[in-house]
Amino acid sequence: MFVNKSNSIQVKILLSHYRGKAEEITLLDTGATENFIDHITVARLHLGTKKLPYNQPVYNVDGTLNRHGIITHACNLLVTKGNNKI
Repeated sequence: MFVNKSNSIQVKILLSHYRGKAEEITLLDTGATENFIDHITVARLHLGTKKLPYNQPVYNVDGTLNRHGIITHACNLLVTKGNNKI
Protein backbone atom coordinates (compact mmCIF):
# COMPACT_ATOMS: atom_id res chain seq x y z
CA MET A 1 0.00 0.00 0.00
CA PHE A 2 1.32 3.44 -0.87
CA VAL A 3 0.76 5.98 1.88
CA ASN A 4 1.77 9.52 1.03
CA LYS A 5 3.18 11.75 3.73
CA SER A 6 0.11 14.00 3.99
CA ASN A 7 -2.23 11.01 4.60
CA SER A 8 0.03 9.04 6.91
CA ILE A 9 0.09 8.69 10.67
CA GLN A 10 3.57 9.59 11.86
CA VAL A 11 4.71 9.38 15.47
CA LYS A 12 7.94 10.62 17.01
CA ILE A 13 9.59 7.96 19.17
CA LEU A 14 12.73 7.74 21.27
CA LEU A 15 14.85 4.82 20.07
CA SER A 16 17.36 3.51 22.61
CA HIS A 17 20.30 1.49 21.34
CA TYR A 18 23.68 0.38 22.60
CA ARG A 19 25.30 3.69 21.59
CA GLY A 20 22.67 5.91 23.18
CA LYS A 21 19.30 7.27 22.13
CA ALA A 22 17.91 8.79 18.94
CA GLU A 23 14.61 10.46 18.16
CA GLU A 24 12.99 8.91 15.09
CA ILE A 25 9.78 9.36 13.11
CA THR A 26 7.73 6.18 12.65
CA LEU A 27 4.92 5.47 10.22
CA LEU A 28 1.94 3.66 11.73
CA ASP A 29 -0.50 1.18 10.22
CA THR A 30 0.66 1.14 6.61
CA GLY A 31 -0.77 -2.31 5.96
CA ALA A 32 2.72 -3.81 5.60
CA THR A 33 2.88 -7.52 6.36
CA GLU A 34 6.21 -7.24 8.22
CA ASN A 35 8.14 -4.68 10.28
CA PHE A 36 10.82 -2.75 8.44
CA ILE A 37 13.63 -0.36 9.29
CA ASP A 38 15.46 1.36 6.47
CA HIS A 39 19.15 0.69 5.82
CA ILE A 40 20.08 4.37 6.24
CA THR A 41 18.75 4.42 9.82
CA VAL A 42 20.50 1.12 10.59
CA ALA A 43 23.82 2.53 9.31
CA ARG A 44 23.40 5.93 11.00
CA LEU A 45 22.67 4.35 14.39
CA HIS A 46 25.28 1.59 13.92
CA LEU A 47 22.69 -1.10 14.71
CA GLY A 48 23.88 -4.67 14.52
CA THR A 49 22.55 -6.82 11.71
CA LYS A 50 22.65 -10.48 10.81
CA LYS A 51 22.63 -12.03 7.35
CA LEU A 52 19.39 -13.78 6.52
CA PRO A 53 19.61 -17.43 5.44
CA TYR A 54 17.77 -16.45 2.24
CA ASN A 55 17.20 -13.19 0.38
CA GLN A 56 13.71 -11.72 0.78
CA PRO A 57 12.32 -9.81 -2.21
CA VAL A 58 10.11 -6.80 -1.43
CA TYR A 59 7.19 -6.09 -3.73
CA ASN A 60 5.14 -2.94 -4.10
CA VAL A 61 1.35 -3.08 -3.98
CA ASP A 62 1.25 -3.14 -7.81
CA GLY A 63 3.38 -6.31 -7.86
CA THR A 64 6.61 -4.69 -9.05
CA LEU A 65 9.88 -5.29 -7.23
CA ASN A 66 10.67 -2.47 -4.80
CA ARG A 67 13.38 -0.09 -6.07
CA HIS A 68 15.57 -0.85 -3.05
CA GLY A 69 15.75 -4.48 -4.13
CA ILE A 70 15.87 -7.39 -1.75
CA ILE A 71 16.34 -7.72 1.99
CA THR A 72 19.59 -9.52 2.81
CA HIS A 73 20.04 -8.60 6.48
CA ALA A 74 17.87 -8.16 9.57
CA CYS A 75 18.25 -6.56 12.99
CA ASN A 76 16.46 -7.40 16.20
CA LEU A 77 14.79 -4.54 18.04
CA LEU A 78 13.15 -4.76 21.44
CA VAL A 79 10.16 -2.43 21.56
CA THR A 80 9.19 -1.07 24.98
CA LYS A 81 6.17 1.03 25.89
CA GLY A 82 5.93 1.73 29.57
CA ASN A 83 6.51 -1.64 31.27
CA ASN A 84 5.50 -3.65 28.18
CA LYS A 85 8.23 -5.18 26.03
CA ILE A 86 7.56 -6.66 22.62
